[in-house]
Amino acid sequence: MIDHRDDCRFGAGFYRIVLSNGERRYCQTEKEVRVAVGLLGLENVLHVQRDACLDEPDDRGVVDGERWLELPRPEAMAVLGIDSEADYVRAYRSVEEAVLARDRYTAPGEPKPSVVIKKKGVPVSDV
Repeated sequence: MIDHRDDCRFGAGFYRIVLSNGERRYCQTEKEVRVAVGLLGLENVLHVQRDACLDEPDDRGVVDGERWLELPRPEAMAVLGIDSEADYVRAYRSVEEAVLARDRYTAPGEPKPSVVIKKKGVPVSDV
């Protein structure tokens, strides 16, 4: 079993199912998500979110894009190493656009792939 990290956003669940009426359901595995969505019905499911605590700790010079969008501006700039407001605005719009595109193209009831941002000046490898 995977341990939840301190920055886990979903409490005890690794997946969050957001229903059209605003309610939320939490699941531990993708199999549980498929079962829950089948029972709830696709018409009732707005989207399924995957908690970033399933990801490896960030030691490769990247940041989770969706989580970055939620940070206060000064903290978001510091995390990426951005110095100017103009760079922040460009980065924010680009990441927001990528997250929205991902959301549009992810089928209802399916876990969403992560959107990641490279930190400024940090080399990134595929390993």
